[in-house]
Amino acid sequence: MTKKMLLGACSILVLSTAAQAQDASTSADTDAVDFEEIIVSAQKTTFANNATDSTMLDQQPDAASVLSVIDNLPGIFVAEGGALGSDDWSTTLSIRGFTVSLSEQQVGMTIDGLPNGNSNYGGGAKANRYIDSENLSRAEVSQGTADIASPSHEALGGTINFVSSAPSEEQRFWASLSIGENNTQRYFFRYDTGEIAPGTTAYLSYSNQSTDAWIGNAGGSTRDHFAAKIVSEQDDWTFTGRLSWDDTHENNFQRISLAQFEEDPDWDRLTDTVTGVPYIDQVYRPAWGTLRENWFAYVKAEYKGENFDFSVSPYYHENAGRGDWAPPYMIAVGGGEEQANGTIYGGSAVGSYIYTDSNGTPLAPIDGCTATLSFPYGGGAPANNPACYEAGARPNSSYRHTHYGKKRYGATADAAYRLGDINTIRAGIWVEKSDRDEWRDWHRIIDPTVGIEYDDIAYWRQYDRSFETDTLMVYAEDTIDLGDLSLRGGVKKFFVDLTRTDNFGAEPELGLESDSDILFSAGAIYNVTDDLELFAGFSQNFAAIKDGVIEGRASETNPDVPQLEGETADNYDFGVRFSNNWLRATVTGYYTKFNNRITFVSAGDPVGGIDYLEEGEGTYLNVGGIESKGVEASISADFAEHWNIYSSLTLNDSEYTETTAEVIEGNKVALAPEFQLVGTLSYYNEGVRAGVSAKHVGERYGDFANTQELPSFTLVDAWIGYTVDENVIPGIQTIDISLNVSNLTDKNYLGGGTPGSYFIGSDRQVIANLTLKF
Repeated sequence: MTKKMLLGACSILVLSTAAQAQDASTSADTDAVDFEEIIVSAQKTTFANNATDSTMLDQQPDAASVLSVIDNLPGIFVAEGGALGSDDWSTTLSIRGFTVSLSEQQVGMTIDGLPNGNSNYGGGAKANRYIDSENLSRAEVSQGTADIASPSHEALGGTINFVSSAPSEEQRFWASLSIGENNTQRYFFRYDTGEIAPGTTAYLSYSNQSTDAWIGNAGGSTRDHFAAKIVSEQDDWTFTGRLSWDDTHENNFQRISLAQFEEDPDWDRLTDTVTGVPYIDQVYRPAWGTLRENWFAYVKAEYKGENFDFSVSPYYHENAGRGDWAPPYMIAVGGGEEQANGTIYGGSAVGSYIYTDSNGTPLAPIDGCTATLSFPYGGGAPANNPACYEAGARPNSSYRHTHYGKKRYGATADAAYRLGDINTIRAGIWVEKSDRDEWRDWHRIIDPTVGIEYDDIAYWRQYDRSFETDTLMVYAEDTIDLGDLSLRGGVKKFFVDLTRTDNFGAEPELGLESDSDILFSAGAIYNVTDDLELFAGFSQNFAAIKDGVIEGRASETNPDVPQLEGETADNYDFGVRFSNNWLRATVTGYYTKFNNRITFVSAGDPVGGIDYLEEGEGTYLNVGGIESKGVEASISADFAEHWNIYSSLTLNDSEYTETTAEVIEGNKVALAPEFQLVGTLSYYNEGVRAGVSAKHVGERYGDFANTQELPSFTLVDAWIGYTVDENVIPGIQTIDISLNVSNLTDKNYLGGGTPGSYFIGSDRQVIANLTLKF
C-alpha cells in the first residue's frame, strides 16, 4: 500500500521490415500515435526484421497485453489463455518452432533494447510486466538472425524488442476509461510535462485494470502499473531515463487434454464454488494464483558524432511474488528444524492426511471402503472421498505458496566507428548479475468447508534456495558498404556462471558453467533498385542453461545435469524486400538447426493430477535437436484513398532430428503451427478508423509422439473508432471513442500449452474505450 501511495503521489497493418506509418492526418487518429508519429522505415538488415505500426495497435484494445500486438506478423503465434493477456501462466508464444511457454523459453525479449530478465514463470517477466499498451510505440521482431548486440539468455529464435513511446513536446494530460465483458474495467492516466528544460521532456502514467475470469463465475485478475520516462537531447547527446512498476494478482487457467476439449470446449476443469471436499476444491480457481511485483529502471546515454557513435545503459530490475495452489491434504513432516513460531524448516514429507476427528487426530478411511470420487483427475483413491470416513470427520487441506524473488542489475555498452564512407567497426558488451531466491511453504487452510483462508504462519517451509547468475557477453562486428552492396560479419561469446545455495545448509553448493563457443554471424544486402533489395544472413544463436535446471535437491547427484550444454541454433535467412509509396512486400526463406534442446517435462501434469510435493515439479531433459525450414511473407498495399490491405503468410516445417526417450526422429515439433495466414482490411479518414482482421492457424500436433492433432481455427477481430480534435467541449482538446471486438465469431479453439496439455483460447471479448485529452 505504501508503494501504491508513493506512486500515486508521483503521478492491421504490420509493414514487415518496410513498415510504414500512416500520414500525419492518420497519425492524429489514434491515441497510440498522438504523442509520436510511428514511422518504422525499412532497416538495412541482413535478416528478417518486422515491426508493428499504428493499425496493429488499433486492432487491440487498450486493456490488452502488449504481447498481442505482434500476433499478425509473419512467423509469429501468440496464445493467451486469459482474456486480454490476464494470465501469465497460460501465455504461449512461438516463432519458427521456438517457444516461450511454461516449459520452454527460447525467444528473447527486450525492453527499449534492454534484457527483460528471462520469460519463465518462476521469477521471469514478459514484456507485459513492463509496458502499458498506451505507452507502446512499436514492437520490433527479428524472427531468427537477431542483431548481434541483442542482450538475452533465450534468443534462440530471435528477439522481440518492445519500444516505449517518447514524451510529448507539448504539455498534456489525458485520461481514458475502458469497460467490457467479464466486468473488465481499466483506468489510464498520463501527464506529459512538455519541455521542462531546453531539449528535455518527460511523462508520468498510471493504470488500474481488473477483469473476471472469462470461464466460469469465480476468479479474475487485477493489475496496477506506473511508468515514468524522461528524455533530454543536448547537442550530440541523448539522455533517457525510465522507471516502471507493475503489481498484479492473476487467477490461472488450467491445461486440459484434447479429449476434454472435445467433450466440453468451454470449461478448463477449474471450479467456481467451494464444496467442502478438499480433493474437489484443489481445482477451485481462486486458489490458483500468480502474484507478481516488478520494478524496472534504466538510464541511457547515447552519443552520435560524425564518425563515432556510443551508448551505455545501466539498469536495475526487482521481481517478487508467488504462485499458489491448494493441495487437498496436510503434510506430516519428518525431520527439519522447528522455529519459534512453529514453522518446520526443511525435513521431508513422511505422510499426509485429509480427515481428522474433532481433536485433530488424523483418520484413516473405513476398512473396505472402495468408493471414489469422479472429479477431478479421475477421483483418486478412496481416502479422498468423505463417504469413506465416519460421520463427523473434518476435512483438512493446505495452501501451498512458492515464493519468487529476483534482483538483477547490469549494463550494456555499444560503440561504432566509421572509417570513411565504407567501413564501420562496432563492438560492445553486456554484463549482468542476477540473484534469485525461491522458497516454498505450506499453510493450513482454516476451514476447508467454507473457503481458502489460511493461517498466516506456515506449518512447513519445504525448501529455501538462492541462485546467482553472472553473465558477460562480448561482441564485435564489421560492416562494409560498397554502394549497392553491404556486407556484415561478426563474432560474440557468452560467459555464464550459475550457482545454487541451499539456505537450510543441508545440501552442498552447486555451480554450473554455461559458456558459449565463439558465435559467428554474417550477412549481405544488395540494392537491386531504389525499391527492391535482396538480403541474406547467418547467425549462431545461444541460450544459456537456466538456473531452474539446478533447482531440485537431486541435481548434484544426477550425472546428466552437470553435462548439460547450453542450447544453440544455426539460423539462415534469405529474402527480398520491396517498398514504394503505396506497396510494401517481403518474402523470407529460412533454415534453422537447433541443437542440445532442453525441455521441462512435468512430473505432475494438471491433466492427470498435480504432484504438489515434487520439488522441481518435473525434470529437465535433453530431447535432441530440431530442424526448421519455411517461408514467411507479407504484403501491405494502400490500394485506394484511405484504405489499406495487409496479409501475411507463414509456412513452417519443424521436426525433431534425434530419437530420445521423449521424441522420435522425424516427428513434428509439438505445438508449432505449420500454416498461418493473416488478412487485414483497414480504413482511416478524418478522425474515423475501422478495420477487420482474420487469422487462420492450421492443424498442428500437440504432443511429442504426434498422436494428438489439434484442430485448425480462424479468429476474426474488428474495431472502430472516432477522434474529435476540435475542442467540442471547452477545456478538452481531444475526445476519442473506440470499440474493439476480439474473436468476433466466438470460436472455440485450443491455443498454447505444453506437449500433451493445452489451454483453451478465450472467447469473444468486446471492449469500449473513452479517452479525453486536455
